[in-house]
Amino acid sequence: MRVSRSRRTRSETLARIGWPALAAVLTLAFAAARLVRNPRFYFSDDTERGSAGQWWQLGDQLLQGRIPLLDPSAWQAGNYWAEGQWGLINPLTWVIALTARLSESPVLHATAVKLVFLAVLAVGVHLLARSFGAHRPWAALAGVLVPLSGFVVYMDAASWSTDLINVALLPWVWWALRRTVEGRRSPLAYLVLSYLLIAVGYVFGVMMLVVVLVETLVRHAVRRDGARVVRTLLASAWGALLTIVVYLPAVLTASVTERGNASFENLGFLNADLTDLASAANPWVSATIRSWDGDITVGPLVYVSWVLLALPFALPMARSAVRRCLPLLVLGGIVLALVLGPSHMGAIRWPLRLIPYLAICLLVLFAVAMSRRYPGGATPRSFWLSAVLLAVTSLLTWGNGPYAWAAILAAAAVSAAGIVLLHVIARTPRLRRRTAWAALAAMAVTAVFVAGQLYFFPRSPLPSRSAPDSAAALQQVLPDAHGDAIVVGDVEDGWQDPESWDERLLANLWYYSPTEVSNLYTVLPFETFVDDLCIDLRGTTCGDALDVLWSIDETTGERVSDLMSVSTVLAMKDTYPVAPAAPEGWDLVGEGDYTWLFEREAPLPSAGGVVWTSDGVAVDVTAQDDASVTFTVEQTSADGVVVFSRLPYPGYVIDGATAADPVRGWLLTVDVSRVAAGESVTVAFRPPAAPLLAASFALAMVVGAGWLVARGISAARRRGAAARR
Repeated sequence: MRVSRSRRTRSETLARIGWPALAAVLTLAFAAARLVRNPRFYFSDDTERGSAGQWWQLGDQLLQGRIPLLDPSAWQAGNYWAEGQWGLINPLTWVIALTARLSESPVLHATAVKLVFLAVLAVGVHLLARSFGAHRPWAALAGVLVPLSGFVVYMDAASWSTDLINVALLPWVWWALRRTVEGRRSPLAYLVLSYLLIAVGYVFGVMMLVVVLVETLVRHAVRRDGARVVRTLLASAWGALLTIVVYLPAVLTASVTERGNASFENLGFLNADLTDLASAANPWVSATIRSWDGDITVGPLVYVSWVLLALPFALPMARSAVRRCLPLLVLGGIVLALVLGPSHMGAIRWPLRLIPYLAICLLVLFAVAMSRRYPGGATPRSFWLSAVLLAVTSLLTWGNGPYAWAAILAAAAVSAAGIVLLHVIARTPRLRRRTAWAALAAMAVTAVFVAGQLYFFPRSPLPSRSAPDSAAALQQVLPDAHGDAIVVGDVEDGWQDPESWDERLLANLWYYSPTEVSNLYTVLPFETFVDDLCIDLRGTTCGDALDVLWSIDETTGERVSDLMSVSTVLAMKDTYPVAPAAPEGWDLVGEGDYTWLFEREAPLPSAGGVVWTSDGVAVDVTAQDDASVTFTVEQTSADGVVVFSRLPYPGYVIDGATAADPVRGWLLTVDVSRVAAGESVTVAFRPPAAPLLAASFALAMVVGAGWLVARGISAARRRGAAARR
C-alpha cells in the first residue's frame, strides 16, 4: 500500500509539473521554428522602431541611477510618464531595459524577450484553465494554443511588445485573483502580478482586468457572499489606485495631443465582421481585415485555433460547468462585441487587438468543456456536427477570399484529420489515458498547422526596416554630438540599402545615437507641434518642415530652429534632391548618399532653457535640469514674457509668475510682467495631478499591506482555533 501511494504521489507530481512544462517547451519550439524562415520575425515594426530603442534608453537611464520623467530634447516623445508604455515604475520593464542596454544585439534581445513571454503566456493559460476545472492535458493544450493564435503571433509577438506582455500576464493575474477571492489564499500573488500588469502602461490588459473584477464583484454580490465581495473590493481598490497612477497623466495630457480629439467612428480598420470570424479556425488564410496594407491584411489575424471545430465533442456542457465558466463567458462576450464594434472608440482604437483575450476565453472554455465531456461526448452525432461546422466555416472563409481556395482546402483536410483522430481516440476504449492521448494528438495536428504557417506567412504583416543588428553600429550614427538634432524629410528613404544606416536611424532607434535627436516615436503627438512642423508620430516630416525650421517666427523675430535650440539638421535627399540653402550661421558639413548634414557654426545648448525674452526683459538662469528651470528676473516690462524650448505640457507649475499663451502654440511661455526685479521664478514639470498620483500610490500600498496583514491575522486565528479543537 505504501509503495502504491508513493508511486501515485510521484505520478501526480510528474503530471502537475510535466503538463505545464510540456506546454512551455512546445510553445518555445513553435516560436523558435519561425526564426528558421525569418530570423528577425520578432523584430518587426514597433519593436524595431519603438521598443528596442525605448528599452535601450530606459536601461541607460537606470544604469545612471535615474528614472526619466521628461526630456525636452525629445520634444513630443519626451513626456515619458504620460507616454505610459515606458513602464517607469515596473520592475519587469526595468529588467528588460537593463538587459537591452547590456546587449550588443537588439534582434537577439527582443527575440529572447518575446520567447520568454510566450512561454509565460502558455503556463499562465494552463494555470487559469486548471482554476476553472480543466484536466491537466486539456489545460496544457490550451496553454499551447493561445500563444499560437494569429494575432498573438503575427502582431503582438512580432511587433507590439507591450501588448504581448499584457496578454501574457493577464491569465496569471486572473488565476491569482481566483485563488485569492474564491480560494481564500494569500493575496500576495495577485498584488504582485496585477501591479506588473497595470504598470506595463498598455491599457487593453487593464480593461480586461476591470471586466474580470466587475464580473467577480457582481457575481458574489448576487450570491450575497459578503466575504468574497470584500476580497473583490480590496482587489479592485488596489487595481484602481494603481491605474490612476499609471494612466491619469496620459488622460490629463490628452487635451494637447491628437488623442484629445479622437471620435467614435467606424473606419473598418483592424476590426472584424461576422464572416471574418469564420476563419477563426483556419490558420492558413487571411480574413478581410483592413489595415495599413489595404483591405486584406496578409496574416491570419482572427485565427484562434482549429480545435474550435471539435467543440461539439464537448457539448452540451453541464449546468454546473456553465455556472463555473460564467466569468469566461462574460469576458469573452464583451471582447467579441468590441471586436465587432467600431474601429475607433475615442482614444481606444483598433479593437482587433482584443482577439488574444477572446482566444484565452474560448480555449480555456474548450479545455473545461472537454474535461467534462470527453471521451464520452465524442459520439457519431457530435462527429458529424463537427464536420458540418468545418464545411460551413470553410465555405464562409472561401466566400471572403476565393483566391485562397487551395490554402482553405488544405487546412480543411488537416482539420478533418484532426477531428477524425480525436473521434477515433475517444471511441477506442482499450486505449488507456485517452484524454492525454487526445491532447497530445491535438498538439501534433497543431504542429502541422505551424509548419504550414512557415510557408504561407513567414513574416508579420507589419513591416521590418532591416535596421542593423548591432548596438555598436547604431551608436555610430551622428556620433559626434553637435547640440540637439532634428531630421527633416522622409526618414525611411533607403532602408533597403544596409549602407543607408550609416547616415540615419528611425524613430526610437535614435536613442542609440550619442546625439539628442527629436524624431522619436510617441503615442501622444503634440497637436500644434505636429501641425507646425508636419511631423508624424514616428518622426517623419513633410518637405515643408525645413522651411518652417529656418523661417523667422513673427512673434519673437527668431528662427524656429533657434527657438527649438536645434544645432544639427539632417535632411533626407529623397525629399531634398538638391542641397537646401542654409541660412546665416549654418553650414553644410556633410553629404552622404541619402542625407545632407547641416550644423550651426556655434552650437546652442540642448533644449529646455530660456530661448527668448520680450523687449525690456532680462533674466539670469540660476538652475536648470530636464524637469525645471529657475531664473532671476533682472529687468521686466509691462508685457514681458519668457519663452522656453519646451512643449507646454499640462503639469508645469510656475512659482513666482504665471503662464502665458504658448508662442507658436507649442513653446512654453511665462508671463513675468508682474515680477519685480530681483525676484526668482521657478518653472517645474511634474506629471499632471502629481499630488493625487502620489496619494494614490501610497494608498494602494496601504491597501495591499493592510490586506496582507489582515489575511495573516485571520489565518493565524484559524490555525489557533483548529489547534484548540
